[in-house]
Amino acid sequence: MKYFRLLSLAACFALLGGAAHAQILQNHAKSHVIFVNTGGEKLDSAATEQVIAAYYNTIERGFQQSGLPRFIISGKDQKMILGIGGSVSLRASYDFGGIADNLDFITADIPVPNTERYNQQFQLDPSTSGLFFKAIAHAGKLGPIVGYISANFRGYQTTGFSLRDAYITVAGFTVGRRFTTFCDLTAVPTTVDFEGPNGYTTLFNTMIRYTHTFNAHWQIAVAAEMPDASITPSAATGTTTQRMPDFPVYAQYSWNKGMSHVRASAVFRDLDYYNERLDSRESQFGYGVQVSGEWQLGRKWTAYWQGIYGKGVAGYIQDIAGTGLDLVPVTGDPGKLQAVEAGSWIGGLQYVFNKKWTATAAYSGVKVAAPKDYYQADLYNLAHYVSTNVFYNITDSFQAGLSYMYGSRKNLDGQLGHANRIQALVQYNF
Repeated sequence: MKYFRLLSLAACFALLGGAAHAQILQNHAKSHVIFVNTGGEKLDSAATEQVIAAYYNTIERGFQQSGLPRFIISGKDQKMILGIGGSVSLRASYDFGGIADNLDFITADIPVPNTERYNQQFQLDPSTSGLFFKAIAHAGKLGPIVGYISANFRGYQTTGFSLRDAYITVAGFTVGRRFTTFCDLTAVPTTVDFEGPNGYTTLFNTMIRYTHTFNAHWQIAVAAEMPDASITPSAATGTTTQRMPDFPVYAQYSWNKGMSHVRASAVFRDLDYYNERLDSRESQFGYGVQVSGEWQLGRKWTAYWQGIYGKGVAGYIQDIAGTGLDLVPVTGDPGKLQAVEAGSWIGGLQYVFNKKWTATAAYSGVKVAAPKDYYQADLYNLAHYVSTNVFYNITDSFQAGLSYMYGSRKNLDGQLGHANRIQALVQYNF
């Protein structure tokens, strides 16, 4: 068992330090382990390595996921482990030739059409700095019980503390708040822009999830998640409470020691609204399907892809989430709402030059089909997102990045707006 843990530790630093899968914006330095309740006994380096390996086995790879913290507290018997970490980051951005009117490069926020009034913009943003805490307790045959909390400062006026994750996992079950089960966390490359590609499913949901891994290749998951319908009401309709959770599921096949995978996902929704003409609660069925994955092409290259299609699924596509495009009115039947057809796609590449330098690129798009019998000239119709990024590891825990982004938004009447952004990042992880 001792040698197995040492091998696990060696593998963890190989992944964090320079392989094509390295998560870029995280700590790559070896954690410092603080032992408590040792009775004055001095523990050897093997005990430290076992603690780090036990923590590493609970790490999830992917978009905006934390890696090893700089500090881990453990008892002598290692039955309880606490990791404390975080990051301090600052992004500086300059928009030209049109702006994305947000701290993040959100193509839905590009003014249409472009005007000289909103043509250039400079911003500084420290609000993605944050903290995370992970507690791991050994529970016999149940395996480890993991409690995880993370937060940043994207709360009130982008300075207030804002909860991101708060969940418990044990024996394949997850309860709490984390990225939706419909999101494939390893299907996009890292970007300097905190938001990432406009077609990505970066949505936090409160959930009950069960994940089962059959072997080294196959994994499935099913969940019930907190519903949140975003509708555009008419004069005779309105919002109401939601009666059913959303139900996302996926099946994933992995190969190349888990370094490559393909995933098929679906989400099913019952979207409630209020018909004021009939004084009744009504609903529309919503659904989304997704194919996504990553493919390691040798030690230097990794390719990423994702495609989504559905009706009433706008809330799961980050560029149009919360814009009222889950349900819209039916012209000629003022008491009725209809689910909107939408889709998105992402393609990306990552290239690792060496331990210090990494480059990524991503192209993404979002399409909203013109709803039947509903026309609004300024309705979101099509958006494109392009991002090129280069990252430099100044030290194992201090990174810098530089990015160029281009985005465009077209409305239903054909009018177009576009934006360009240069963004720089420095981030220190601890």
